Formats: sequence, C-alpha cells, structure tokens
Amino acid sequence: MRAKPQSPLSRNPVPAWFPPTTTTDLVLEKDAAGGDFPANLVLQLMPLKTFPAAIRGVIQSELNYSVILQWVVTMDPEPVLSWTFNGVPCGMGEKLFIRRLSWEQLGTYMCIATNSKKQLVSEPVTISLPKPIVQPTEAEPMEPDPTLSLSGGSAIGLLAAGILGAGALIGGMCFTIIQSLRTDRQRIGTCS
Repeated sequence: MRAKPQSPLSRNPVPAWFPPTTTTDLVLEKDAAGGDFPANLVLQLMPLKTFPAAIRGVIQSELNYSVILQWVVTMDPEPVLSWTFNGVPCGMGEKLFIRRLSWEQLGTYMCIATNSKKQLVSEPVTISLPKPIVQPTEAEPMEPDPTLSLSGGSAIGLLAAGILGAGALIGGMCFTIIQSLRTDRQRIGTCS
C-alpha cells in the first residue's frame, strides 16, 4: 500500500532549511503550524539542473529570456515537488519554467521534495541580470599638450589679435553698408 503524498502546504510542514548547529541531542521545537521538528536538523542541499547553467548558485539571464529549473534527485516513494520564490510558494512539479523573465521574477528559487519518508531541499538558485563587463582603467594624469598650451604673453597676444580681428570685421561690414547706401542715393539722384 502506497502512502499518500502530503501537500507541501500541509498543516504540519517540516521546515525547509536550518543553519547547522553543534548540538547532537534531539531537541524538538514547534513550527508555525504547531508541528514538532528537530531543532538541530541539518539538511543536505540537493543540486538543481538549470538552463542557463547556474554558476555558484547564480543564473545570469537577460529579461524576456526563458529560464528552466529542474529537480533531478530520485526519491522512493515519489515526492511531491514544490517550488518557492524568495520563500513564497510559486509552483509545483519536476520543472519550473520561467518564460519571458521579468524584473518581478528576479530573486532566489528553491525546490522542496517531500514524501512519506523524508524531505529534501534544493540548493538556492538566484536569478539575476548579467553585470556589464567593464575593464578597469588606471587613472593617468593628463599632461598638457605643449603645442596647444597658452599662458602669459602668448595668451595676451592671442586675445589682442582676436579683438583686432573682430574690430576689422565689424569695420568692413560698416564700410560695405555705407558704400551701398551712397550708391543707392547716387542712383536715385541721377534718375530724378
């Protein structure tokens, strides 16, 4: 007779993960639903198969791409598999497909496998955006280009030449305007 698999959201869930402790005595604590569990429980984290591949528990993927997480550990009897996203239940089954990755789906995923004998938990996998690869550069002091630097007398000379050039340009324009007005007056005077 096969035991009925328990729902991962049952009233007496076994905690998914606890940090390792050094005590070896069996100490029972109560979980949020009132169930007993060993306080010094240390779970071995199971690997997940991922696409794209996870490196040190991190998948870097662009937005709008698909991500697949898959439970690969065999258990007898067959477990109920549930997925969590940042600690909140988000799916059931052997695979979790994330289609068209969005900002809201970036975070940490885990799979919890529960059967009548035990509960296994996957290693956490964090999905994040790839970081741009920027090569660091050393700060180098900028040396002024000696052919383009101006200071002292040469700067004053260039300023004076600019002012004289602007004056000559304005004077030439004024001369041209006055000459055209004189020419127009002379034509008007000879026609009358």
